[in-house]
Amino acid sequence: MEVTDEINLVFPLILLLFSQYCGAVIKRHDIPATAYQVVKPPEYLIDMPHDGHGVLISPNWIVTVAHVIFYDYQGKMIDIGDKSYQVEKVIIHPGYKKPDKSLTQGDAKPLMDFFKSNHDIALVKLASSVHEVAPIKLYSEADELGKTVSVYGKGSTGDGLTGEVKGTKSLKVLNRFENEIETLEANWLSLKFDRPPHGLELEGIEGNGDSGGPSVIHKNNTPYLAGLVSWDYWQGDLASFKNGLYGNRSYQVRISSYIKWINHTINNS
Repeated sequence: MEVTDEINLVFPLILLLFSQYCGAVIKRHDIPATAYQVVKPPEYLIDMPHDGHGVLISPNWIVTVAHVIFYDYQGKMIDIGDKSYQVEKVIIHPGYKKPDKSLTQGDAKPLMDFFKSNHDIALVKLASSVHEVAPIKLYSEADELGKTVSVYGKGSTGDGLTGEVKGTKSLKVLNRFENEIETLEANWLSLKFDRPPHGLELEGIEGNGDSGGPSVIHKNNTPYLAGLVSWDYWQGDLASFKNGLYGNRSYQVRISSYIKWINHTINNS
């Protein structure tokens, strides 16, 4: 994998091993993998044309992370429910930038600082409206701290003891994990993968390919989109990075910080 390709994913994934795990997302080692599997996918969860996910937030609009827009998706088809819909246009947040190659080597701090200052969000407009699938509501409150989120994805898998196993990404099995929002930053929600006996029963963290997957808060039995899977935090040399280990932290795009931009973009497009 080339360095430029790695940066376009959740995080630069280096020195990963292959194995025969089944399913997606990174799980607890002491819980059966089947407990994380999703029998009926939420209809608002969208598979993007090349890689990663998006979320249906209105009949004509999908929100996703900007780094899964690998090329011009205009005219591409996206499956939603039992139908396919054509992409009319993609609007990337004006504050989004791709990292320079120099940031992908050596000490991780410059890359982490770059990620924190970035605006990893984009909107995809569909050429026709979706009527058969209900969009998810956006979480607009600034009280996410301490709340439990359910996170969906079809990316790589593994467990907290051995970490992510790169070769499992192609399995494309949808799973769901839970985690507690540990810290809030201006545009980010942060999760930590706690080792048992700490953490939740279905504690987990995302894998490579889960980018853009929804972090969902349930309020009065109604799901709300609180975040989007974006990147993983690391300290030290990037060459020693291992995704999916207990103690690792991930960052999700904080939807409540982008409500005004989302509404303005939709209303003016």
